[in-house]
Parts: sequence; structure tokens; C-alpha cells
Amino acid sequence: MQIHRPLVACLVREQRPTFIPPATEDEFSTDTVDWYAVERAINGEGPRPELTRDELREAALWLRRHGMERAVVSVHLCVYERLVKEWEADAGMLGPDQLCTEPGCGKARAGRGLCVNHGAADRKWRQAVAGLGMAA
Repeated sequence: MQIHRPLVACLVREQRPTFIPPATEDEFSTDTVDWYAVERAINGEGPRPELTRDELREAALWLRRHGMERAVVSVHLCVYERLVKEWEADAGMLGPDQLCTEPGCGKARAGRGLCVNHGAADRKWRQAVAGLGMAA
């Protein structure tokens, strides 16, 4: 028996959140975020604007706060899921069980309970120990 599942891109088209930009003019006109471009990206209006990293972050966080799944946000904004998860960790949207277990690190887990940086350091340490012929 085969289960029919829609493609992730189809899910993006079906969900249409309504974006309400910041209310005051000083919040609206910042140096790093063009809220009109963020609104067009969220609503999927064309032509899709070129977004800065800050604008992508704001759009991704808004979509995640309003219930869109991380994979769908990734496809909708053309960014990596891991990057969306890192933005969520920076914004305090992830629970402690989804953060790196290294003391003082608040980044998102990637594998073995560690973030990308601590995971790479752990991998290098394990390779060095294995090279010496010792058990890690």
C-alpha cells in the first residue's frame, strides 16, 4: 500500500499566513530590514525580492512562530533547515533539549547532542585519539 504525500513545495503554496509589519515608523524603517521585502517573501508575492540575511532571518522566524514547519520554511525562503534552526536557537525559540549540551553554548544541536562547532571539535579529538591507538 502506497501512501500519497504532497511535495513540500505544495505545502508551501497551501499555507498563506498574513503578515502584519511593525506598527510605528521608527520600527518599520531600520537599516538592516526592509519590512516590505519581508512581507512579500512571507506572502509569496512575486517578483520575489532579494533579501539580506537579516530579512531572511526575520521572515523565517515569523513563519516558524506562526506554525509553519521548518522544512516548509526552508523551501519557501530557499535557505537550509539547519540555518533556520540556528536562527530559532538565537531567538530563544528552542527548548533546552534541542540545544548543545556543552556548558555555556546556546546553539542548536546538530548531532551527538552537540552544535556544529562542538561536534567538529569532538570529531577531531576522536580522530586524534584513534590515531594514537587508544579507545575514545
